Amino acid sequence: MISISSEFEGGSIEIVDAADPSQIRLRLRADPETGEQYWFYFRVMGARGKSCRFNFENAVDAFRLPERLETDVPGPWEMYRACASYDLINWVRVPTALEEDGLVIQLTPEHDSVFLASFAPYTHERHRQLVSKSAMADFVEARVVGTSTEGNDIDLLQVGENRPGRRVCWVTARQHPSEPMASWFTEGLIERLLDPDDFLSRKLLRDAVFYIVPCMNPDGVRRGMTRRNGAGVDLNRAWLEPSPTTSPEVFCVRNLMHDTGVDFYLDVHGDEELPYVFLGGPLEVPSLTRSMRANFRAYERAMMQANPDYKMGYPYPGGPPETANLQMAWNYVGETFQCLSILVEQPFKDCVHAPDPEKGFSLERCRKLGASALDALIAVIGRLE
Repeated sequence: MISISSEFEGGSIEIVDAADPSQIRLRLRADPETGEQYWFYFRVMGARGKSCRFNFENAVDAFRLPERLETDVPGPWEMYRACASYDLINWVRVPTALEEDGLVIQLTPEHDSVFLASFAPYTHERHRQLVSKSAMADFVEARVVGTSTEGNDIDLLQVGENRPGRRVCWVTARQHPSEPMASWFTEGLIERLLDPDDFLSRKLLRDAVFYIVPCMNPDGVRRGMTRRNGAGVDLNRAWLEPSPTTSPEVFCVRNLMHDTGVDFYLDVHGDEELPYVFLGGPLEVPSLTRSMRANFRAYERAMMQANPDYKMGYPYPGGPPETANLQMAWNYVGETFQCLSILVEQPFKDCVHAPDPEKGFSLERCRKLGASALDALIAVIGRLE
Protein backbone atom coordinates (compact mmCIF):
# COMPACT_ATOMS: atom_id res chain seq x y z
CA MET A 1 0.00 0.00 0.00
CA ILE A 2 1.13 3.54 -0.73
CA SER A 3 1.47 5.78 2.29
CA ILE A 4 1.65 9.60 2.17
CA SER A 5 2.63 11.61 5.24
CA SER A 6 3.63 15.15 6.19
CA GLU A 7 3.75 14.93 9.99
CA PHE A 8 7.30 16.20 10.24
CA GLU A 9 8.98 19.59 10.47
CA GLY A 10 7.85 21.76 7.56
CA GLY A 11 5.54 19.08 6.19
CA SER A 12 2.33 20.19 4.53
CA ILE A 13 -0.33 18.37 2.50
CA GLU A 14 -3.92 17.17 2.77
CA ILE A 15 -4.77 13.69 1.48
CA VAL A 16 -8.10 13.18 -0.26
CA ASP A 17 -7.57 9.71 -1.73
CA ALA A 18 -4.35 7.71 -2.14
CA ALA A 19 -5.78 4.24 -2.82
CA ASP A 20 -4.96 4.25 -6.54
CA PRO A 21 -1.37 5.30 -7.47
CA SER A 22 -2.56 6.52 -10.85
CA GLN A 23 -5.16 8.83 -9.27
CA ILE A 24 -3.73 10.22 -6.03
CA ARG A 25 -5.84 13.17 -4.94
CA LEU A 26 -4.33 15.84 -2.71
CA ARG A 27 -5.05 19.36 -1.51
CA LEU A 28 -2.66 22.15 -0.57
CA ARG A 29 -2.98 22.98 3.12
CA ALA A 30 -3.93 26.60 3.79
CA ASP A 31 -2.58 28.86 6.53
CA PRO A 32 -5.11 29.08 9.38
CA GLU A 33 -7.66 31.91 9.09
CA THR A 34 -6.05 33.57 6.05
CA GLY A 35 -6.50 30.71 3.59
CA GLU A 36 -3.20 31.43 1.83
CA GLN A 37 -1.73 28.30 0.31
CA TYR A 38 1.22 27.38 -1.83
CA TRP A 39 3.75 25.32 0.13
CA PHE A 40 3.73 21.52 -0.02
CA TYR A 41 6.22 19.02 1.38
CA PHE A 42 5.43 15.35 1.96
CA ARG A 43 6.80 11.81 1.82
CA VAL A 44 5.54 8.94 -0.32
CA MET A 45 6.24 5.38 0.82
CA GLY A 46 5.71 2.09 -0.99
CA ALA A 47 5.48 3.42 -4.53
CA ARG A 48 8.67 1.97 -6.00
CA GLY A 49 8.18 1.23 -9.70
CA LYS A 50 4.57 2.41 -9.72
CA SER A 51 3.41 5.07 -12.15
CA CYS A 52 2.04 7.76 -9.81
CA ARG A 53 -0.13 10.71 -10.69
CA PHE A 54 -0.39 13.27 -7.86
CA ASN A 55 -3.21 15.77 -8.40
CA PHE A 56 -3.43 18.89 -6.20
CA GLU A 57 -7.11 19.63 -6.66
CA ASN A 58 -7.16 23.15 -5.17
CA ALA A 59 -3.94 24.38 -6.78
CA VAL A 60 -5.79 26.99 -8.85
CA ASP A 61 -6.44 28.81 -5.56
CA ALA A 62 -2.73 29.09 -4.75
CA PHE A 63 -1.46 32.36 -3.31
CA ARG A 64 -0.87 35.25 -5.72
CA LEU A 65 -0.01 38.87 -5.03
CA PRO A 66 -3.14 40.90 -5.81
CA GLU A 67 -1.27 43.50 -7.86
CA ARG A 68 -0.18 40.82 -10.32
CA LEU A 69 -3.61 39.45 -11.13
CA GLU A 70 -4.13 41.90 -14.00
CA THR A 71 -0.62 41.54 -15.42
CA ASP A 72 0.94 39.08 -17.85
CA VAL A 73 3.05 37.48 -15.10
CA PRO A 74 2.61 33.69 -15.37
CA GLY A 75 0.72 32.15 -12.46
CA PRO A 76 2.59 30.18 -9.80
CA TRP A 77 2.21 26.81 -11.55
CA GLU A 78 3.01 27.89 -15.11
CA MET A 79 6.58 27.02 -16.18
CA TYR A 80 6.91 25.21 -12.84
CA ARG A 81 8.27 21.76 -11.94
CA ALA A 82 8.10 20.24 -8.47
CA CYS A 83 11.17 19.09 -6.53
CA ALA A 84 11.83 15.46 -5.56
CA SER A 85 14.47 13.76 -3.43
CA TYR A 86 15.21 10.25 -2.17
CA ASP A 87 17.76 11.29 0.45
CA LEU A 88 16.78 14.88 1.42
CA ILE A 89 20.17 15.99 0.10
CA ASN A 90 19.94 15.79 -3.68
CA TRP A 91 16.86 17.41 -5.21
CA VAL A 92 15.78 17.25 -8.87
CA ARG A 93 12.82 18.56 -10.83
CA VAL A 94 10.06 16.18 -11.95
CA PRO A 95 7.34 16.46 -14.64
CA THR A 96 4.63 18.84 -13.45
CA ALA A 97 1.73 20.43 -15.32
CA LEU A 98 -1.31 22.56 -14.59
CA GLU A 99 -4.25 20.63 -16.02
CA GLU A 100 -8.02 21.15 -15.97
CA ASP A 101 -8.51 19.21 -12.75
CA GLY A 102 -5.53 20.63 -10.86
CA LEU A 103 -1.75 20.65 -10.61
CA VAL A 104 -0.42 17.24 -11.65
CA ILE A 105 2.94 15.64 -10.84
CA GLN A 106 3.86 12.49 -12.74
CA LEU A 107 6.48 10.26 -11.11
CA THR A 108 7.53 6.61 -11.04
CA PRO A 109 9.68 6.38 -7.90
CA GLU A 110 12.89 4.42 -8.14
CA HIS A 111 12.93 3.64 -4.40
CA ASP A 112 10.42 2.95 -1.65
CA SER A 113 10.73 6.42 -0.09
CA VAL A 114 10.58 9.71 -1.99
CA PHE A 115 9.93 13.30 -0.86
CA LEU A 116 8.11 15.91 -2.93
CA ALA A 117 8.21 19.65 -2.19
CA SER A 118 7.54 23.06 -3.70
CA PHE A 119 11.28 23.73 -3.33
CA ALA A 120 14.17 22.01 -1.56
CA PRO A 121 13.27 22.47 2.14
CA TYR A 122 15.54 24.17 4.65
CA THR A 123 14.63 22.87 8.07
CA HIS A 124 14.93 24.63 11.37
CA GLU A 125 17.30 21.86 12.45
CA ARG A 126 19.68 22.87 9.66
CA HIS A 127 19.26 26.48 10.79
CA ARG A 128 20.39 25.54 14.30
CA GLN A 129 23.40 23.73 12.88
CA LEU A 130 24.32 26.81 10.81
CA VAL A 131 24.07 29.10 13.84
CA SER A 132 26.07 26.75 16.08
CA LYS A 133 28.81 26.23 13.51
CA SER A 134 29.04 29.97 12.82
CA ALA A 135 29.28 30.73 16.55
CA MET A 136 32.54 28.77 16.71
CA ALA A 137 34.36 31.56 14.81
CA ASP A 138 36.26 33.97 17.05
CA PHE A 139 34.84 37.03 15.30
CA VAL A 140 31.18 35.91 15.50
CA GLU A 141 28.78 36.66 18.33
CA ALA A 142 25.60 34.55 18.29
CA ARG A 143 22.70 35.61 20.45
CA VAL A 144 18.93 35.43 20.82
CA VAL A 145 17.28 38.80 20.23
CA GLY A 146 13.76 37.68 21.10
CA THR A 147 11.26 34.87 20.84
CA SER A 148 8.43 34.12 18.43
CA THR A 149 4.75 33.96 19.30
CA GLU A 150 5.20 30.23 20.02
CA GLY A 151 8.37 30.66 22.06
CA ASN A 152 10.98 29.81 19.43
CA ASP A 153 14.27 31.72 19.53
CA ILE A 154 15.01 34.47 17.02
CA ASP A 155 18.71 33.91 16.42
CA LEU A 156 21.12 36.61 15.32
CA LEU A 157 24.71 36.36 14.15
CA GLN A 158 26.93 39.41 14.55
CA VAL A 159 29.93 38.95 12.30
CA GLY A 160 32.73 41.39 13.05
CA GLU A 161 32.92 44.28 15.50
CA ASN A 162 30.76 47.39 15.43
CA ARG A 163 33.50 50.02 15.56
CA PRO A 164 33.32 53.71 14.59
CA GLY A 165 33.71 54.15 10.84
CA ARG A 166 32.55 50.65 9.93
CA ARG A 167 29.47 50.21 7.76
CA VAL A 168 26.56 48.44 9.44
CA CYS A 169 25.16 45.70 7.18
CA TRP A 170 21.95 43.80 7.94
CA VAL A 171 20.55 40.62 6.36
CA THR A 172 17.20 39.02 7.21
CA ALA A 173 15.71 35.90 5.66
CA ARG A 174 12.64 33.69 5.82
CA GLN A 175 9.96 36.18 6.82
CA HIS A 176 7.73 33.95 4.70
CA PRO A 177 8.20 30.32 5.79
CA SER A 178 7.38 28.80 2.38
CA GLU A 179 10.44 30.44 0.79
CA PRO A 180 13.37 28.16 1.73
CA MET A 181 15.55 29.60 -1.03
CA ALA A 182 16.00 32.58 1.29
CA SER A 183 17.65 30.31 3.85
CA TRP A 184 19.88 28.64 1.26
CA PHE A 185 20.95 32.10 0.01
CA THR A 186 21.78 33.25 3.54
CA GLU A 187 23.72 30.07 4.29
CA GLY A 188 25.88 30.69 1.21
CA LEU A 189 26.49 34.29 2.26
CA ILE A 190 27.38 33.34 5.85
CA GLU A 191 29.72 30.50 4.90
CA ARG A 192 31.64 32.73 2.53
CA LEU A 193 31.78 35.56 5.04
CA LEU A 194 33.31 33.18 7.60
CA ASP A 195 35.79 31.57 5.20
CA PRO A 196 39.27 32.41 6.58
CA ASP A 197 40.80 31.87 3.14
CA ASP A 198 38.46 34.25 1.30
CA PHE A 199 40.28 37.57 0.92
CA LEU A 200 37.15 39.43 -0.18
CA SER A 201 35.38 38.47 3.04
CA ARG A 202 38.37 39.49 5.14
CA LYS A 203 38.45 42.87 3.40
CA LEU A 204 34.72 43.38 3.97
CA LEU A 205 35.07 42.64 7.66
CA ARG A 206 37.72 45.36 7.96
CA ASP A 207 35.20 47.86 6.65
CA ALA A 208 31.88 46.53 7.96
CA VAL A 209 30.02 44.63 10.65
CA PHE A 210 27.19 42.25 9.73
CA TYR A 211 23.99 41.52 11.63
CA ILE A 212 22.30 38.46 10.15
CA VAL A 213 18.95 36.92 11.11
CA PRO A 214 18.85 33.63 9.15
CA CYS A 215 15.26 32.77 10.11
CA MET A 216 12.73 35.46 10.97
CA ASN A 217 9.77 33.06 11.17
CA PRO A 218 10.65 29.82 12.99
CA ASP A 219 7.02 29.10 13.86
CA GLY A 220 5.87 29.12 10.25
CA VAL A 221 8.89 27.10 9.11
CA ARG A 222 8.25 24.35 11.64
CA ARG A 223 4.53 24.19 10.90
CA GLY A 224 4.90 24.18 7.13
CA MET A 225 2.92 27.39 6.60
CA THR A 226 2.87 29.54 3.47
CA ARG A 227 3.21 33.19 4.56
CA ARG A 228 2.21 33.65 8.21
CA ASN A 229 3.74 33.36 11.66
CA GLY A 230 2.22 31.55 14.63
CA ALA A 231 -0.19 34.44 15.25
CA GLY A 232 -1.38 34.55 11.65
CA VAL A 233 0.61 37.69 10.78
CA ASP A 234 2.47 38.31 7.52
CA LEU A 235 5.74 39.57 8.97
CA ASN A 236 6.63 41.44 5.80
CA ARG A 237 3.54 43.58 6.29
CA ALA A 238 4.27 44.44 9.92
CA TRP A 239 7.33 46.70 9.88
CA LEU A 240 5.69 50.08 10.34
CA GLU A 241 4.00 49.20 13.63
CA PRO A 242 5.14 45.75 14.81
CA SER A 243 3.40 44.25 17.82
CA PRO A 244 5.35 42.68 20.70
CA THR A 245 2.57 40.09 20.99
CA THR A 246 1.54 39.22 17.41
CA SER A 247 4.72 40.10 15.46
CA PRO A 248 7.48 39.95 18.10
CA GLU A 249 9.91 38.67 15.45
CA VAL A 250 9.83 42.02 13.64
CA PHE A 251 9.46 43.99 16.88
CA CYS A 252 12.75 42.76 18.37
CA VAL A 253 14.76 42.87 15.13
CA ARG A 254 13.56 46.35 14.24
CA ASN A 255 14.41 47.64 17.71
CA LEU A 256 17.96 46.34 17.37
CA MET A 257 18.26 47.96 13.95
CA HIS A 258 17.44 51.29 15.56
CA ASP A 259 20.16 50.66 18.14
CA THR A 260 22.85 49.79 15.58
CA GLY A 261 21.80 51.93 12.63
CA VAL A 262 21.76 50.52 9.09
CA ASP A 263 23.95 51.39 6.09
CA PHE A 264 23.09 48.35 3.98
CA TYR A 265 20.20 45.87 4.14
CA LEU A 266 19.24 42.68 2.29
CA ASP A 267 15.72 41.31 2.79
CA VAL A 268 15.86 37.83 1.25
CA HIS A 269 12.79 36.07 -0.17
CA GLY A 270 11.50 33.63 -2.79
CA ASP A 271 8.87 34.34 -5.44
CA GLU A 272 6.24 31.86 -6.64
CA GLU A 273 5.59 33.54 -9.97
CA LEU A 274 8.66 35.31 -11.37
CA PRO A 275 10.89 33.05 -13.51
CA TYR A 276 14.05 34.98 -12.66
CA VAL A 277 16.00 36.54 -9.79
CA PHE A 278 14.66 39.99 -9.02
CA LEU A 279 16.21 42.79 -6.95
CA GLY A 280 14.09 45.64 -5.65
CA GLY A 281 15.68 48.84 -4.39
CA PRO A 282 14.47 51.73 -2.24
CA LEU A 283 13.31 53.56 -5.35
CA GLU A 284 9.79 54.54 -4.26
CA VAL A 285 10.41 55.59 -0.65
CA PRO A 286 9.60 59.24 0.15
CA SER A 287 13.15 60.01 1.26
CA LEU A 288 14.82 58.64 -1.88
CA THR A 289 18.06 60.45 -2.71
CA ARG A 290 20.22 60.44 -5.82
CA SER A 291 22.85 58.59 -3.83
CA MET A 292 20.43 55.80 -2.82
CA ARG A 293 19.35 55.35 -6.44
CA ALA A 294 22.92 55.38 -7.77
CA ASN A 295 24.10 52.90 -5.14
CA PHE A 296 21.31 50.47 -6.00
CA ARG A 297 22.11 50.60 -9.72
CA ALA A 298 25.79 50.06 -8.95
CA TYR A 299 24.92 47.06 -6.77
CA GLU A 300 22.78 45.61 -9.57
CA ARG A 301 25.58 45.92 -12.10
CA ALA A 302 28.06 44.32 -9.72
CA MET A 303 25.70 41.44 -8.93
CA MET A 304 25.12 40.76 -12.62
CA GLN A 305 28.88 40.55 -13.16
CA ALA A 306 29.34 38.32 -10.12
CA ASN A 307 26.61 35.79 -10.92
CA PRO A 308 24.84 35.11 -14.25
CA ASP A 309 21.68 34.01 -12.43
CA TYR A 310 20.97 37.71 -11.92
CA LYS A 311 20.19 39.79 -14.97
CA MET A 312 19.22 43.45 -15.01
CA GLY A 313 16.32 44.64 -17.10
CA TYR A 314 13.37 42.76 -15.66
CA PRO A 315 10.84 45.39 -14.56
CA TYR A 316 8.60 44.84 -11.58
CA PRO A 317 5.34 43.25 -12.82
CA GLY A 318 2.71 45.87 -13.41
CA GLY A 319 5.22 48.65 -12.84
CA PRO A 320 6.51 50.02 -9.54
CA PRO A 321 4.01 51.53 -7.08
CA GLU A 322 3.76 55.31 -6.88
CA THR A 323 4.74 55.17 -3.21
CA ALA A 324 6.44 52.43 -1.24
CA ASN A 325 4.53 50.26 1.21
CA LEU A 326 6.42 51.01 4.41
CA GLN A 327 4.92 47.96 6.09
CA MET A 328 7.41 45.94 4.03
CA ALA A 329 10.87 45.44 5.45
CA TRP A 330 13.15 46.81 2.75
CA ASN A 331 10.95 49.84 2.20
CA TYR A 332 10.74 50.60 5.91
CA VAL A 333 14.48 50.26 6.39
CA GLY A 334 15.33 52.27 3.27
CA GLU A 335 13.04 55.10 4.31
CA THR A 336 13.96 55.12 8.00
CA PHE A 337 17.74 54.95 7.59
CA GLN A 338 18.06 56.44 4.09
CA CYS A 339 20.32 53.55 3.18
CA LEU A 340 20.86 51.05 0.40
CA SER A 341 18.01 48.66 1.16
CA ILE A 342 17.42 45.75 -1.23
CA LEU A 343 14.72 43.13 -1.69
CA VAL A 344 16.03 39.82 -3.07
CA GLU A 345 13.49 37.56 -4.79
CA GLN A 346 14.55 34.10 -6.04
CA PRO A 347 12.35 31.88 -8.19
CA PHE A 348 10.62 28.65 -7.30
CA LYS A 349 10.79 27.98 -11.05
CA ASP A 350 13.94 28.55 -13.08
CA CYS A 351 15.78 31.50 -14.57
CA VAL A 352 14.40 31.93 -18.08
CA HIS A 353 17.76 33.25 -19.28
CA ALA A 354 19.77 30.45 -17.62
CA PRO A 355 17.67 27.27 -17.47
CA ASP A 356 18.78 24.01 -15.85
CA PRO A 357 16.67 21.11 -17.24
CA GLU A 358 17.53 18.80 -14.34
CA LYS A 359 17.41 20.97 -11.21
CA GLY A 360 15.84 24.27 -12.25
CA PHE A 361 16.74 27.07 -9.88
CA SER A 362 18.29 24.89 -7.19
CA LEU A 363 19.46 25.15 -3.61
CA GLU A 364 23.04 25.13 -4.93
CA ARG A 365 22.31 28.19 -7.07
CA CYS A 366 20.72 29.92 -4.08
CA ARG A 367 23.86 29.36 -2.02
CA LYS A 368 26.10 30.67 -4.79
CA LEU A 369 23.88 33.71 -5.26
CA GLY A 370 24.21 34.44 -1.54
CA ALA A 371 27.99 34.24 -1.80
CA SER A 372 27.89 36.53 -4.84
CA ALA A 373 26.00 39.14 -2.82
CA LEU A 374 29.32 39.88 -1.11
CA ASP A 375 31.00 40.55 -4.47
CA ALA A 376 28.30 43.10 -5.21
CA LEU A 377 28.53 44.64 -1.75
CA ILE A 378 32.27 45.19 -1.89
CA ALA A 379 31.77 47.07 -5.16
CA VAL A 380 29.58 49.68 -3.43
CA ILE A 381 30.52 49.65 0.25
CA GLY A 382 32.87 52.62 -0.11
CA ARG A 383 29.97 54.68 -1.51
CA LEU A 384 27.57 54.04 1.36
CA GLU A 385 26.82 57.06 3.48
